[in-house]
Amino acid sequence: MTSVLLTKKYKGREAGSILMDLADGEATALENLGVGQKLKEEEQPAPKKAGKGADAE
Repeated sequence: MTSVLLTKKYKGREAGSILMDLADGEATALENLGVGQKLKEEEQPAPKKAGKGADAE
């Protein structure tokens, strides 16, 4: 899922609004129409798994 920052008014939403959780195809379509730009996703670091090492209890 992708978020899009609107650069122009679109379907009753003001410019500067962020549309959240759009399908990649929809986000690309809005970008191609010139009404928005995709926002980069902030990647969450993967949770660390407990290892079996010298410090494991």
